[in-house]
Order: sequence, then structure tokens, then C-alpha cells
Amino acid sequence: MTGFLPGQNLEKQVSDLRGEIRTEFGIELPRLPVPVNNPQTPEKIRLGEALFFDPNLSSCGSIACASCHIPERGLSDGDKVSDGCGGATGRRNSNTVYQNAFLSHLFWDGRVQSLEQQALGPVVDPVEMANSWDNVLKYLRTGVHPVSQKKFPGSAQFYKEYFERVFEGEITTGNVVKAIAAFERTAISFDSPYDKWLQGDDGALTEQQKKGAVIFFGRGECSECHPPPNFTNSDFHNIGVPNAGFEKKEMFRHNRDICGGIEEDVDPGRAEVPFLHTSCSDLGKFKTPTLRNIALSGPYMHNGVFPSLEDVMHHYEMLARGIITPMLGELDEDVEAARLGDAGGKTDDIRNVSEFLKALTGTQLSSPKRGIAPPPPEE
Repeated sequence: MTGFLPGQNLEKQVSDLRGEIRTEFGIELPRLPVPVNNPQTPEKIRLGEALFFDPNLSSCGSIACASCHIPERGLSDGDKVSDGCGGATGRRNSNTVYQNAFLSHLFWDGRVQSLEQQALGPVVDPVEMANSWDNVLKYLRTGVHPVSQKKFPGSAQFYKEYFERVFEGEITTGNVVKAIAAFERTAISFDSPYDKWLQGDDGALTEQQKKGAVIFFGRGECSECHPPPNFTNSDFHNIGVPNAGFEKKEMFRHNRDICGGIEEDVDPGRAEVPFLHTSCSDLGKFKTPTLRNIALSGPYMHNGVFPSLEDVMHHYEMLARGIITPMLGELDEDVEAARLGDAGGKTDDIRNVSEFLKALTGTQLSSPKRGIAPPPPEE
């Protein structure tokens, strides 16, 4: 995006900006990428939704995928880090599921490359669902939770019917994650005030949001890493995020092996991926999250250190001023180039950009009416 003249009329700047965005990025989302071996069908999506909201996939019977990815909270959970079975807690913020179908890498460190791969991990993670896949399959086939021995005949009936419809009755790990991934591919947000403005509705954005858009795409350099239409470049960047206060060395047991040995109580980010332990250039880098529905999914960053969007913008302002330096690795050049607030901008920049980010709130999923249990077949 090009810059804008300081004295130029706001409506002229906004009109020019809209034309540039339309030319460079278009006004619609790209076509949904769907694997050839996992086509979308209504029955598969319904099965995936039941699995996503079913706490019996966990060893404790109280943690579902949806426990950490709540639709009404932007498919996050509102906490710095999430609670798992047995009082365990994670070490990274629950990232939103919105627009993940478009991303080339998933999790904050990008360690997997598909929604199907991603769905494999939380079930067996000891600080999340803390289960085994054998237990999950036994429950889905019998309706008996192997750990508690509680019986769920309605679940057994539902899963028998839907696995028959979708997978010819084969209840396997591969088919479970295919169904969950199919449901997650429906987590697409669009039709926000920003989208309506881009399509020609001048009244869709407030004056404050229009000012924020000019900064976001101009001297704020925000769109360098958060380009439309999904407002992420699906890449990894070091933006100098500080510790949130809960970090302990036992959470990062590989740090001694990364880049010749690094601080023990700091999240190494992308460099923690086993194949990248010798890549010092990946230290402190994390996946660029989508900004779609961002106002719903705080707190922010990989460790939830910032409670509000304004706090995030203040962080970028201080980075650009050189007040904050990364705990690990090298700061991304685009962050240093941003001109916000006291870093070469104006006093109301942070407020205006924060308001623009709220204009990216669009369509949303909602939780099933019956809560987190699979619906009976007759519903």
C-alpha cells in the first residue's frame, strides 16, 4: 500500500485506499482450500461439530476442543492460557480457529501443515485432553468413557449413525480428524463492516475506523504482516513479545538444545520445532494470526500477555521507539518501520487503529443449542 499525504482530505484518502485494496487484494475471500481426500459434506461437518464439542474425547470427560475454542469468544477462550484435564495448564494462548482453513501452517510455531494434522495433537497432549486415541475410539464405538466407565448410549447411537453415513462405519483416528477438520473449515468470518465498506458502503465504517484504516494500510505498516482478505500473511515474525509472568523453565525443556542453548524460561517460538533447533534466525518468531474477529478473541499474543487491542498497539509503538527489544532473536524490520503515536505518528493513532480492528468482526459460528454433548440422531 502506498502512503498518504498528511494534509489530504480523509474521504479522499479513504476512497483512494479502497481502490488500492480492491486492485491488489479483491473484495472477496479466496476459494476455500479443501483436500482431495477429505471433501466437505453436510453430514461430515455435522459429525465434526459433535466431535469438536464432545468432552468425552478427553480423559477427564470435561475438556472438549470447544472448551478452548469457544464460538462466542472468537473461537478462543478468553484466558492467557487454557486449562486442561487434572488442573493442568498450557503454555500458549488458545489461538482462534477462524480462517485457519486458509493457512499453510498451524499452531503458534507452525509445526503442522493441515487441519487434519492439527486435530491429532490436543487429544494426547498431557496439558490439554490428556487422552489416548485408543480410548477415544473405544468411546466412539461403544458410548462408554474408558476412564470413568460412564455410559453415553445417545452418543453411541449418534456416532454409529454418522460414521456409517460419512465413512461407511469405519471409526478410525484418521476419520475422526477428517470430520473435525471438515467442521473447522466452516470457521470462516466475512461480511464485517470492513467488507461492506470495501464493497461500496461508505457508512459501514465510522470516521474513527476510517482514520484507523488509513494508518493500518499506511504508515503503521500493519498490512505488511496482516494483508487482506484474511489479514494474515501466514508467516512467522519476531515482534518482541515479553513474558506474561507464568513462564517457567520446565515449560521449555528443549531450550538447552536450541541455537546452542538459550534462556531457560523464554518461549523460543518457531525455533522449538525439532527440525529448526539449529536455526537461530527463527528464535522468538510466532505465526501471524488472522485479525478477522480479533476483537472477540483477547487476550492477545502467543502468551496472552496483552489484555486489550490498545495494549497491543502500545506495544508496537514502544517497539518502533526502540524502548522494547526482543527477549530472543532479532526484531522484525517491519515492526521497527511502523510510525504510530509517539513513534512518528499522532496521539490518536492507537485508538483509531484499535477501532478499525473492531470493524473486522464479521460472521461467527455459534455453540450448539444443547451445549457440548453430541445431539441425538433425531434432532
